[in-house]
Amino acid sequence: MRVTISILFPGLSLLALAACDPSYDSAQGAVPASQVCEATLYDALKGEPIEVVDSLNTPLQVRVLAADSFVPRDFDGSRLTFTESPKGTVSRIFCG
Repeated sequence: MRVTISILFPGLSLLALAACDPSYDSAQGAVPASQVCEATLYDALKGEPIEVVDSLNTPLQVRVLAADSFVPRDFDGSRLTFTESPKGTVSRIFCG
C-alpha cells in the first residue's frame, strides 16, 4: 500500500501544479462580455420601421430577416437578429 501512495502522490502534485499554470486562460474562446447578445435591450424597436436597424451602434453582428424569409438554424451568440413584418416594421428581435 505504501508503494502505491508514494507513486500516486507525486502524480497528484504535478496535476495540482498544472492547474495553477498562469498561462492557462479558462475564458479563452469565450465571447467577450461586450459582445454578449441581450435582445431585450432592443425591445423598444418593435413596431418601428425596419430601417432603424441600420442606425444601431452595437459591437454585435446584426442580421435582418425579411417578412417572407425563413429563419436559418445557424446560431451565433454574438448576433442580434431582427425580423421584418409584412408592413415593413420590426416584428421580432432575438439572439442567434
